[in-house]
Amino acid sequence: MIVGTSRLALALSLLTASAAFAEERLPVNPVDTIPVLAPSEPITIQKIQYNGTGCPLGTVAQNVSEDKQAFTLTFSEFIAESGPGISLTQGRKNCIATVTLNIPAGWQYSVANFYYRGFMQLDEGVKAEHSVDYSFEGQGRTSRFASTMSGPYESDYVYSDSVGLATTVWSPCGVSRALNLNTKIRVANTNSAYYPEARGFITNDSIDGQITQVFGLTWRRCS
Repeated sequence: MIVGTSRLALALSLLTASAAFAEERLPVNPVDTIPVLAPSEPITIQKIQYNGTGCPLGTVAQNVSEDKQAFTLTFSEFIAESGPGISLTQGRKNCIATVTLNIPAGWQYSVANFYYRGFMQLDEGVKAEHSVDYSFEGQGRTSRFASTMSGPYESDYVYSDSVGLATTVWSPCGVSRALNLNTKIRVANTNSAYYPEARGFITNDSIDGQITQVFGLTWRRCS
């Protein structure tokens, strides 16, 4: 592994992205997304589970806010890397976070905001990708966020993503169905003929999620 503890600590402490890597999708104005009609009861997080090659047992720290409307997952082993002597499987990692929510009776929702932080170092010829697929448990349709970066590059990154599921997927009515977030990081040498010794890595250090009206939940009554 080419990522040191100090490098991970640096990425974890980051609060804003480098100006050179300002490629991010900012949340839309909540005033424009929240209808006048909305439930008076709050939506809360019941539990969070996770599994995948990027989040083995014991490698994820979980923190849920006191009001249970926000959460943070911090990873210690969510690292993908590429280079001479490194297996191809090390270049692809994923983690599926399953968030079970308490939804007010008679309502369903379609939007949530999430934030991703990490660090990447890419030599010439190396490309990294960070992607997230969102879906509700038991439903096939998803919403997706993805971004790629090509080397040479070395910097922290922060993505801010407002996920709109309103036109494709709504949470089911009358049953408890979890929201699934499948986060994937990949890194590969795409030009090994010219750069056979090129190396690269990408880390995904944390996922912050806000599940509150102020961050743009879209609601509708169950029909």
